Amino acid sequence: MKHLDTKKIFSLILASLMIGSSFAGCADTGTEETEASQEPAAAETAAEETEKPYLDNLPEKMDFGGAEIRFLSAHETSSIALTEEDDTGDVVNDAYWKRNEALAGRTNTKVVLAAQVGYDNFNSAALQSITAGSDDYDIFCGHTRFNIDLARNQCVINFNNYGFSDYIDITQPYWSDLYIKNINYKDNIYWLAGDMTHRFISYIYCTFVNATVWNNHYPDENIYDIVLEGNWSLNHYAENIYADENGDGAYDDGDSYGVVMQKGHVLNGMICAADVRYTNIDSEGNYSVALNSEHTVDAYTALHTLFYKTPYGRMIGNEEYSGICTTMFTDDRLLFFPHIFEQSSNEYIRNMESDFYIIPLPKYDNEQENYRVNQYDGVPIYGVPTTVNPDNIPMIASVLEAMCSMTSDIVVPAYYDVALKNKYSRDQTTAQMIDLIHDSI
Repeated sequence: MKHLDTKKIFSLILASLMIGSSFAGCADTGTEETEASQEPAAAETAAEETEKPYLDNLPEKMDFGGAEIRFLSAHETSSIALTEEDDTGDVVNDAYWKRNEALAGRTNTKVVLAAQVGYDNFNSAALQSITAGSDDYDIFCGHTRFNIDLARNQCVINFNNYGFSDYIDITQPYWSDLYIKNINYKDNIYWLAGDMTHRFISYIYCTFVNATVWNNHYPDENIYDIVLEGNWSLNHYAENIYADENGDGAYDDGDSYGVVMQKGHVLNGMICAADVRYTNIDSEGNYSVALNSEHTVDAYTALHTLFYKTPYGRMIGNEEYSGICTTMFTDDRLLFFPHIFEQSSNEYIRNMESDFYIIPLPKYDNEQENYRVNQYDGVPIYGVPTTVNPDNIPMIASVLEAMCSMTSDIVVPAYYDVALKNKYSRDQTTAQMIDLIHDSI
């Protein structure tokens, strides 16, 4: 998602060209000077005519007659169609409002959240509609882990068979070409993912560090320097952090810990960060299992030892994790809190008295070359049901492309630059660290 930098670079190039034209005009005299002095204005007009109003290559204006674009959603709501209850004045929600208005004006369509059913019920709701042959929805917005196999059940179309490439360009930076390749099979494209929602960023795994606990134990060490030098691994810094705060002689929720891990999805982020590979893909797109390796055994053994055989590491169940760890973290009883970026918007985290840092999940050891970052497996994915009216496919494809590019241009900067890097983080270095994590996906 480098489009923000690209736009800035493009603007700088145009500015440089115009400045160069001005200097060239001043070098001449007499009548030639008069003619040359008009060049900057001409260059400015040309620049205005050249720069595209949108990131995509679709027409600036499209008219689909006020048609409704109906979404069946697993759990996405505000990023599809806001309701009055969502109008909270939040910077991200405001950006979605702006996106919706701009999209409606550009395409003459209305995006409608026809049903939001939860990821547990999404497959059954989609299958029921498909089996009945009903044209109930235009777009499915599912949960990657739970809903991806609707493609196997032939419930979503293969975009390649319907001329979608005439409208949707997955090589554009607002789509995630890498993610799309990993959630589809070979050259078939059933699902799309990318900047359609800010959750593509907010679901990135990271580690929250309590600054008070860190400085109490490591006053002479800078956590950011450690990360940037590539020396961030878990055990060395967590092992000195345990205290039986309530004096009951038991490892429980009232104590202080170096790191607490969730038994569920956060562990997926931790094992990816340790450079464990589940599958390999050959040049023809065939998959093979890669899990059975010495490194996999070593990584899982290390994590098992950390969380079950040391006093400073603890494992907590899925449902209790966020609440218990948030309390520990805000009470200055937890050093490392692995989670996703979205946790930074938690009101208790935002209002805690102690500062906190945001760094990547740890490498397996200092010999690992790079930090590895992945996302929570609930990243929203977008497909088109096989029962859709074929005549509507150009409209649906155009809206998907425009919606993604306009979300990337309007919403993502509001979340990434305004909310995440400025509103939720506590210092400028944290903002730089967020960039490092984002670029390590």
